[in-house]
Amino acid sequence: MSERPCTALVLSGGGARGAYEVGVLRYVRERLDVQAHFDVITGTSVGAINGAYIAATCDRPKAQARALQRVWSQLTIDRVYDFGWAQFRSLPRVLFGRSLPKTPHGGSVGGLVDSSGLQRLVREQIPWRRLTENLAAGRLRAFSVTATEVATGISTVYIQSGRRRLEPWSETANETIVRTGITAAHTLASAAIPVLFPAVKIGDQFFVDGALRQNTPLRPALRLGARRMLVIGLRHNESPAERRARQRVEAETLYPNAFFLLGKLLNSLMLDKVEADLERIQQTNRLLRAGAAEFGSDFSERVSRAVGRDSAWHEVETLVIQPSEDLGRIAWEVVRDTKLRGYNSVAANIIRRSVEADERAEGGESDLASYLLFEAEFINRIIELGYADAAHHHEQLSRLFR
Repeated sequence: MSERPCTALVLSGGGARGAYEVGVLRYVRERLDVQAHFDVITGTSVGAINGAYIAATCDRPKAQARALQRVWSQLTIDRVYDFGWAQFRSLPRVLFGRSLPKTPHGGSVGGLVDSSGLQRLVREQIPWRRLTENLAAGRLRAFSVTATEVATGISTVYIQSGRRRLEPWSETANETIVRTGITAAHTLASAAIPVLFPAVKIGDQFFVDGALRQNTPLRPALRLGARRMLVIGLRHNESPAERRARQRVEAETLYPNAFFLLGKLLNSLMLDKVEADLERIQQTNRLLRAGAAEFGSDFSERVSRAVGRDSAWHEVETLVIQPSEDLGRIAWEVVRDTKLRGYNSVAANIIRRSVEADERAEGGESDLASYLLFEAEFINRIIELGYADAAHHHEQLSRLFR
């Protein structure tokens, strides 16, 4: 019997938008007529947190998506963003810098908000010991998260593997590979949005959000041997008509306000070259198929040897699921309808202001709110959207795992 192709789950970054990934995974676990097994899991930012949970619970796949949804249900604006007198006093140091205090491995420094509530949730709700046990037992081949080193701006890909020896992985000028046991500290570093969340110390360096350089970690999945990939994106893929309508609205704005600009900045930070990477994968697939048809089935092995590769090129099947609706618009509607009643914190007021500032837009949308809105109504709506979008890809999902 031939070996089952290595299948990877690739999870993107996007703050509160990460709830969308939970909806897609719920459908995969609950509605497919085939068992969906992931050999490799890669994640960045909030995708690193979701990925760590999926990797640590892969020994009980039927229950893991519902359990992850319960973890998300514990998140609130005040739990994720705590801004009080202590943060106000440290504001000059965060904005203008000072000598850093001595910080141990896993410790954090800076940040406009106190994220200790989120840190406790990640440390306590993810069964980290079982992550290592699942890798050792062969239930998972490898897990990786990506963070950005503050001092150099270089992406650092942390990899924890199981029993199988990984192929050599050449580093690039903008990428460092570290094989290590992944802990809560690595995952929190990957999700540390610069300035907003404190940087996390790993070893003797500080790290922040991996989405700055690599929001959708396709490359780690490929280098870890993936031949099939389920990629969950967190950006709505606009149609040409939607793009033209948005551009008209933005052109009519007299001057973009700071909240509007901050939302667009976050969008820019979260936008990587995933479309270009996917196109390269498709081009390689076409080349391999054409080469095999023209020169024989051993075409890939012969070409790979000729260029000095340790392993042969192979075709990679990819399925990308992205929001069918604009998550910024959903966030705008939720804040408009609920007024975030019951929240009186600084963070909640910033979210309200960001939505009020975008009210001129016909139909409404707030990119900034969609990243920050850890609120039950918004989380539940985009979980259900992820579930519905996965249902529209039912046949493709079944083929991917069959």
